Amino acid sequence: MQRGTLITTTGIDGAGKSTLAKNVRDELQARGYDAVYAYGRFLPLFSYPVMELGRRTVLSNSDIEDNYTKHQSNKADLFDISLLRRGYEMLVMADYAPQLFARVVVPLYQHDYVVCDRYFYDTLLTDLSGDVIPEPQEAVDRYRMYSKLIPSPDFEFYVQIPPEVSLERKDDIPDIEYLRDRKRFYDVFAQAYGMSVLDGTRSQSDLCFTVTNAVLSDT
Repeated sequence: MQRGTLITTTGIDGAGKSTLAKNVRDELQARGYDAVYAYGRFLPLFSYPVMELGRRTVLSNSDIEDNYTKHQSNKADLFDISLLRRGYEMLVMADYAPQLFARVVVPLYQHDYVVCDRYFYDTLLTDLSGDVIPEPQEAVDRYRMYSKLIPSPDFEFYVQIPPEVSLERKDDIPDIEYLRDRKRFYDVFAQAYGMSVLDGTRSQSDLCFTVTNAVLSDT
């Protein structure tokens, strides 16, 4: 059975990656191609009880929206315990594996194009960065290990945007430092893996045109 083409869009919150992924899907369909949209982030199931326990105990005296810096510092202290850090990461991966299979792997063998809004590395760069994975290079190394077990994207687009612009677009961001921390991880990761970098301040129509033409010119 032939595998389809996997296209991923990634970036910090507010970059416009979700809209872009759906627009590219729509444009491919309009041109007569069999394309579907996939959401690549995980939903916590096994890891949820641990998250709740942390919120009710160690993190009970800090709130991400009230004081992001203190909250992040408390999380980093919590995950300074190696066994806890590794155990939590394993729970996240146990959550992610079946969801990845259902949302991305299966559609890849049913359709010509799967346009994935976020992908596996977004779990590393957003959900685990800053505490479980304290430094960007560790995220790069961790993905290198996990990537042997998951489908490799054929096209990877990093929608890069200034945190200040992202903050204006989103009303549910706890603190601009949250965006700055995440962007630091995304920038290093995108460079390490040679992702195509898009200017997130450009119009969605321009970005869609760029991505669609890049994909079709190489397939």
